[in-house]
Amino acid sequence: MVIILLIYALELVAFLLLLWVSWRFFDKRYRRRDDSGGSRDIMNGSFTPTSEVFIDPKDGHKYQVYYNHRTGEREYIRLD
Repeated sequence: MVIILLIYALELVAFLLLLWVSWRFFDKRYRRRDDSGGSRDIMNGSFTPTSEVFIDPKDGHKYQVYYNHRTGEREYIRLD
C-alpha cells in the first residue's frame, strides 16, 4: 500500500516538475531575447515588415511581423 502511494506521489512530482519546466523555458513565443538584438537588426534593414498584423489573445496588444529573408527568423514588434 505504501509503495503504491509513493509511486503516485513520484508521478505527481514528475508531472509538476515537467509542467514548471515547460512554462519556464518553452513558452517564449513573443518575448524578447534581449534588448539589443531584434530591434537593432530591424533598424539595420535585416528584417523587412510583412503584411501580418495581429492582436495577441494572450496580452491584447497589436503586433507587426518582421521577416529576415536570409535566416528565416521572424520578429514580433508591438505596435501599441
